[in-house]
Amino acid sequence: MAELLLRDLCRWDRRFTLVCPPGQTEELVLERPVSWAVNVRAAPPFLPPLRGDELIILSGRVLREIEATGMANAAELLETLAEAPIAALVTEPNLFEEPIGSLPFLLFPGPIPLDLESTLNRLLTEQRRALYRLSTELTREFSRAALTGGIEAVVQAAALASGRSLVLQDSEGRVLAAAGPAPVPAPPTALAHARPHPTVRTLPEGRGERLLTTLSASGRLAYLSLLAPESGTERDRLVLSLLAGLCASLLAQEGRSTRPAPLSQLVADLLLGRLSDNVLPHAAQRLGLDPNGPVVVALLGSETPETRDQLLRRLMDPGTRDRVTAMGEALAVLLTPEEAAQIEARAGALAPRRTFTLIGPSLAERRNTSQEWYLAFARPLSRLRAAPEGLRQARFLAGLLRSGVIAGPVARFDDLSVTGPFALLYHLWGHPEAEAFRQRVLGPLLEDDERANELLQTLAAFLEYGSASEVAARLGIHRNTVAYRLAQVAERTARNLSDARDRLLLYLALALGALPPAEPEAPQ
Repeated sequence: MAELLLRDLCRWDRRFTLVCPPGQTEELVLERPVSWAVNVRAAPPFLPPLRGDELIILSGRVLREIEATGMANAAELLETLAEAPIAALVTEPNLFEEPIGSLPFLLFPGPIPLDLESTLNRLLTEQRRALYRLSTELTREFSRAALTGGIEAVVQAAALASGRSLVLQDSEGRVLAAAGPAPVPAPPTALAHARPHPTVRTLPEGRGERLLTTLSASGRLAYLSLLAPESGTERDRLVLSLLAGLCASLLAQEGRSTRPAPLSQLVADLLLGRLSDNVLPHAAQRLGLDPNGPVVVALLGSETPETRDQLLRRLMDPGTRDRVTAMGEALAVLLTPEEAAQIEARAGALAPRRTFTLIGPSLAERRNTSQEWYLAFARPLSRLRAAPEGLRQARFLAGLLRSGVIAGPVARFDDLSVTGPFALLYHLWGHPEAEAFRQRVLGPLLEDDERANELLQTLAAFLEYGSASEVAARLGIHRNTVAYRLAQVAERTARNLSDARDRLLLYLALALGALPPAEPEAPQ
C-alpha cells in the first residue's frame, strides 16, 4: 500500500508551514514518509522508543518546562532530534533559529494545542484505512480487468477508477498502453528521472504533476506514469503502485502480447453481472457493442446439441456467433435490436408459430410435451450493463416455451400477443408470494390426488373456453359431468364462477402455476 508522505499532511492541513533544512529542496523533503505523531515529554525520557518516520511534536510550553529543569536546552534537544530517524519536527514559530542536519520543521501557526498528537494520529489512521479499502477495491478491479483484456484493459480500468491519465511506455519510450482524458507520453528527459518501483518520482507537468516509476519484467524495462491535473495525491500513488506491480507481472508472464480471455467468457461475465463499470467499456469494444446502446439477450435451445448448433449456424452470422456463450444446455447471445430482428425473421421462416390460448385443458398436455427447439428474446434493454436482466427474461420465456405454455418456437418477451399475462407475472417469478397466492385461491384443488387434478383441469378448460358444452367436447366427457365438477370447484374454493372477479382470481392462480421453476442464483 502507498505510504503517506509529508506532502499529503501539508495538503490535508494547510495550517502547517514547511521549513526545509539547509541543502535540501522542498520537493525532496515533501517525499518523506510519515508513520505517526509523537509528543516530546516534559520529563525524561523525553521520547518513547522510535521506529522511524515519526512526526515529533515539541510545543513552546514543553520546551520551557524542559529548560526550566536544566536537563536540556533548545539547541541540545534539536541536535538530538536531528540525529533520530524522524520525518519532521512539528513546532511553533521562533522557538528555533533554523533547522539543522537533515531535519525539516513543520511550523504550526501559534501555540500547539494539547490534542494535536491525537488529532494528527486520528487523521493518519483514517487516511490509511481509506487507502486500505481503496487498495482492496482496486486490486479486485485490476485483476478482473487483467483476466478479460490484459494490460490494455488494466490501464483503462486504472484510468477510470482514478480519473487520471495513465501511460505505459517501453524502454525506448514507445507507448505500450494508455488511457484517460489526456494520456501524454513522458518525454525522454522525464524518463531519465524515474525511480524503480515501488518508489514514485513526482515531476512538474504543465500546471499539474506527473507521477513516474519504472518496472522491470524479465530483464525488460518499462515506464509507467500518471498525470494529475494539479498535485498528485496518496490515492494517485496507490493507483500507480498497484498498476505497476500488475503490469510488471503481466509483462513477465506473457510478454507484450497478453492473451485476452475468450469472447465466450466475456459474454458470460456480462450476462452474469461479473464485470465492473471500469472493465465493461473494454469488454464492449472487444465484442463490437456500444456499452451505452440498446442490447437484446436471446436464448437458443433444442432437444439435442447437434440441432442447436445447426440452428446457430443457420440463424446467426459469424460476427454474431462470436457473442455466444453456453448457459446450461442453451446458448445465450448478446445482440443489437437490428440483429435480433433479422434472426427472429430467419427463425420464423424455419418454423411458423403455432397458436393456442394461454391456459386451458390442454395446459397439462402441453407441459408433458417438449418443443424440438426454441428461441427466446428478452425485450431490448437500454444499455449493456442491464444484460443480466435480459438473461433472466430470456430464461423465463424459454421455460414457458419448453413447457408449451406459450406459442413457439420463437417468442419475444415484449410481444404481448404471445406472453399475455406472463409479461406481468414475470415480476412474481420465484417470489414466495406467488405460491402463497395460489394456495389461498385454489386451496384443495392443489392436493396431489386424481380427483383434485380432474377438477383443476376442468376449471382451466372452463376459464379458457367459457361454456360447459365446449369444455365437455374438449375433455371428452358428458356435459352433466362438467357441471358437477364445476360445482365441486366452487364448493372447494369458495369461489362463485359466475362472478367475474372470482374468475379473474382463479385465472391468475392457474397462470402462476404455469410459471417455470425458479432458477438458483448464478455463481459470481
